[in-house]
Amino acid sequence: MLASTLRAELIKLRRAPIWIAFVALPVVAAAIGTFNYVSNLAILKLGWFDLWTQHTLFAGMFFLHALIGASCSWLMRLEHRGTNWNLLMTSPVGMVSILMAKLFVAWLMLAVALVATGALFVGCGKLVGLPGLPGPEFALWLVMAWVGGLAPIACQLLVSLLVRNFAAPVGVAVIGGLIGFFAHAYDKALAWPYGLVVVALNSNGNGALDAAQIVPFLVSTALFTAVALAAATLVLARLDVKTA
Repeated sequence: MLASTLRAELIKLRRAPIWIAFVALPVVAAAIGTFNYVSNLAILKLGWFDLWTQHTLFAGMFFLHALIGASCSWLMRLEHRGTNWNLLMTSPVGMVSILMAKLFVAWLMLAVALVATGALFVGCGKLVGLPGLPGPEFALWLVMAWVGGLAPIACQLLVSLLVRNFAAPVGVAVIGGLIGFFAHAYDKALAWPYGLVVVALNSNGNGALDAAQIVPFLVSTALFTAVALAAATLVLARLDVKTA
């Protein structure tokens, strides 16, 4: 059942205009970051690391969370049209399968955004003349951001389930990312679901997650994800009662 639901969600994304954002926003973030780096070479002396902080500063605060919000809104968009929720809830597809399929597809979409972020980082670094290639720690930070991204994705699925408007949940995601950035500045990122991507990316250069922080990071990700999915399941259960 989950496999068929997942295939249905993936079919919705074929030739979907949402992919334009997944190309445009990483490019904009990379362009801003590269411009900032080149404009401040007098004080940015750490090469690849400084370029990384410039690239991911805006990506972590704005662009990645905007993409999470847009992807979740898009995945809920068709169901919000007309009586599609009624039709879906009276089909033999379970609520958990519906949510897990949307969660997994949104997570794959985040992976696309993070791969684009990494590729543009390397490409821009070579373009401005940085020697060699960045170390493996940068790839690890992208992977950790992908893992931590499960929490804001689950939260955004809940928001997009409750709010039929496409743009409003995207605004929630952007505001969440901004709060996450400031939470990270005060060492509270693990207490806020939208702060997990920020802290994983090490975009402010204060230090990546160390061994002692990995378990709390994973626990926080799991808890926020579980709570948001449980709340979304309750909302869908009410829809199911209304259509019974």
